[in-house]
Amino acid sequence: MSTPTAAVPVPPARRAKGWDIALSIVLLVLAGSAFGVGAFVAVFSLAFLDYCPPETCSSDGAAAAQIGGGFVIALLALVGTVATIILLALRRRGWWVALLTLVVTILGWVGAFVLYAVAVDHP
Repeated sequence: MSTPTAAVPVPPARRAKGWDIALSIVLLVLAGSAFGVGAFVAVFSLAFLDYCPPETCSSDGAAAAQIGGGFVIALLALVGTVATIILLALRRRGWWVALLTLVVTILGWVGAFVLYAVAVDHP
């Protein structure tokens, strides 16, 4: 004779919220745009290092700030984008990760440009 087993209650499936998906997409597009604008400005800021007197300017430091900053920001933006997509696929709220990705991208470029300015005005 078999013993009766208790049925395990199955939680109801989560529904994806349309506003969360839409807001996450908009924020990720803005983060990608912010990265693109920052990269564009970084390339042109490096192009104007033609006249960089060694006694008052560190062209190597300026290039490292822009190129290194760009790589770090790209990596963080990629991680934020993947994390947002995973959260949305699991039907969890993803907008806050997308917003964090946008903020990190903007603050990262601000930091890179501050380091660039310090390297160019190096005494």
